[in-house]
Amino acid sequence: MIQRIQTLYLFIVTILQLTSVLWIRDRLLFSGKNVDLLSHYILLIPTILLVVIPFWNIFQFKNRKGQFVVNRLLLLLSLLLMGNQLLGYMNIETYSQDQIWVTISYLLTVILLALSNRAIKKDEDLVRAADRLR
Repeated sequence: MIQRIQTLYLFIVTILQLTSVLWIRDRLLFSGKNVDLLSHYILLIPTILLVVIPFWNIFQFKNRKGQFVVNRLLLLLSLLLMGNQLLGYMNIETYSQDQIWVTISYLLTVILLALSNRAIKKDEDLVRAADRLR
């Protein structure tokens, strides 16, 4: 069941976060300090999780409930990272275009994970309805 729409959403999240890690490495801390992603483990580990876990979650299609829970945790993680980025915006004097792209990538990640959760929920409801008919 790789051909489901949530697979596409999760794959786009993986690609989006991977490109964000590879090309835009500067992140803002909540204090407004601009740090390199690869040297700051508090931001590196959640970002790597946002790259690896959605790709792994694509292949967990037989366990829809587990896939739904993992997506919720990823959604919470991406909301926390986006909140950190936005708090950093409030504490800096000069804005750079790279920071805007990072925030947009987090926002798109949140939207795509929410759409993925909605699609997983629809699949689960469809399976339950089919089980009731038997």
